Amino acid sequence: MTQASVAETVRGSSRDPALPEDDDEFLRIELRGLEPVPPARRQGRPRELFFIWAGALADFFSLCAGALLISAAGLGFWDAALVAVAGAVAGGTMLGVLSLTGVRSGAPQIVQSRMVFGRRGAVVGGFLTMVIAIGWFAYDCAIAVTTTRALPIFQGAPGWVAGLLLLGIALVSFLVAVYGHRTISVFQHIQVPAFLFVCAALALFTFPRWDLLLQSRLALGPHLAAMALGFTLTFALVVSWVTYAGDYSRYLPADSGSSRVAGASGGGTVVSLVGCGLLGAAIQTAAPGTLLPNLIVASVPVAFAYCFATFIVLAELSSNYLNVYSAALCAPAIGIRLRRWVAATAVGGMGGLIATLVLFAGSGFQGNYVDFLTVTYVWFPAWAMVVILDGHLGSRNPDPRQLVAPHGYWFQGGFRWPMMAAFAFGTVMTVLLFNEPPPPGEWGFVSPIAQRRFLGQPADISGFVGAAATAAAHLLLRRLERAHGTVLAGAGAHP
Repeated sequence: MTQASVAETVRGSSRDPALPEDDDEFLRIELRGLEPVPPARRQGRPRELFFIWAGALADFFSLCAGALLISAAGLGFWDAALVAVAGAVAGGTMLGVLSLTGVRSGAPQIVQSRMVFGRRGAVVGGFLTMVIAIGWFAYDCAIAVTTTRALPIFQGAPGWVAGLLLLGIALVSFLVAVYGHRTISVFQHIQVPAFLFVCAALALFTFPRWDLLLQSRLALGPHLAAMALGFTLTFALVVSWVTYAGDYSRYLPADSGSSRVAGASGGGTVVSLVGCGLLGAAIQTAAPGTLLPNLIVASVPVAFAYCFATFIVLAELSSNYLNVYSAALCAPAIGIRLRRWVAATAVGGMGGLIATLVLFAGSGFQGNYVDFLTVTYVWFPAWAMVVILDGHLGSRNPDPRQLVAPHGYWFQGGFRWPMMAAFAFGTVMTVLLFNEPPPPGEWGFVSPIAQRRFLGQPADISGFVGAAATAAAHLLLRRLERAHGTVLAGAGAHP
């Protein structure tokens, strides 16, 4: 099926007369759910994706990621900058390529993955994405509340004040997501420039204390191991968004240039992560053994601390819009029969309850919870590699009718077993090399194999190995699948 015929199929098959022509408008609740967006209702330009994804990575996690390369990994500034750029570019490339699936099919990312894994096989990625998105929504809300409570005006305030702050932040987050894609895009266009302004001011205030000539004191083996860890850290921050990629590009015109779509999506993540990461690393060079928030507080005027806290809150909101919106799309994609906006409301409610636990259940729970969210990264590289290799390097184009048909892309029992096997194998290999020890007294996972030596030191090379193992498994299983003629067999019919 050619690109033109795909577009024609979408035009003819997915027009829903119950949906108004202007349902994807600013401050109008978007009614569309999993239905592919027909070309006649698509609008916008690829550059909009830049702001959406720049906003997703413009947060305190990205600042801390750069700082940790100095304080925890023991790197110097310039080698930290090198691995931060390399990890961000690698992750941004994956996300950019996956954004093309939305333009090709007009469908959300998890729905499009039915072509790769089968209708039931896609439920695995959809369920994991929904759970993790709710989890990060909750933690981002907790970070925003904690940051706000640290301001002098809220010090000594009773506990119910934190509850009100949480309610307000959660409400804004899920209300924007309930309105949908166009409202999210407009808010991101406003918040990204605000983030750039605050970062520029933060750089101005902290610049006199930077030590950009700071060098690592590690020997060769530990130094290379630390660089591998730094790459994995920055790569993981971007790759954890890949299952959302097509959710926002599906509204673009079907003839949008592939390089512009991929460049805008991947470029947004790279610019934010590299910009935040380098700023965090530069600030950390002033005192490698001091916590980044303490360094910031010591370097800026008191009045600017309010601006910085506002930035943190806005940044967490930017991430939360996407978390709630994509989690709400995953719910019906895995069989939960709710309209998108109803699912978004449910996601906001669940995330708010979890955020309450994170805030009030004690530091032990908070630490273990973020460790859990960190470990969930392990399946993303394998999933993304299978979808990229099969969906872009394969010979098939998505059939929009099959994507939403009750038994479309059914394959064998609802699963495309060769691709599920490649996904599982790559995930297992990533787990076997996962090595990010948690702080003492907190829950975490370190593979026994990863505790062995890499260039004389323990290191996390799970991202490298997982992606390479998935690619190799996909190549082998794809050949076997073709040899047995099962690629399209039963793709559109229930056995």
